[in-house]
Formats: sequence, structure tokens, C-alpha cells
Amino acid sequence: MPLKPSEIRDMSIDEIDEKLKQLRVELAKERGMLTMGTSLENPMVIRDLRRDIARLITIKKEKLEEKR
Repeated sequence: MPLKPSEIRDMSIDEIDEKLKQLRVELAKERGMLTMGTSLENPMVIRDLRRDIARLITIKKEKLEEKR
């Protein structure tokens, strides 16, 4: 289930960094399964993970700009 921007904005920067690590590991695992020829249960998972990572990075940058 994709993360909502409001949920991300409620997180601290450290929590965002931790979530980014988790999602990047999960994305690498999914891509590995795909390259090995394993059929994914839900092929939309990779797209959703990429979008969540982009959302996290964008909101993290917004928060860092606010601190300046």
C-alpha cells in the first residue's frame, strides 16, 4: 500500500531515512526476483516502491529546506 504524503510529513527526518533504507532493500529484493525469472505476485509492487522512495526523498528535501 503506497505511503500517503501526509503520513510522510508526520515522520521525522530520521524516520524517513530509515523508511528509505527499508524500501530500497525491498526494491532490490523484488528486482532480484524479477531477474531470476520468478513471477511476481503483484508486478505493480516495483512501481509502487519506486514512487514511495521518490515521495520520501521529495518530502525529506522539503523538510530540510524549511530548516534553513
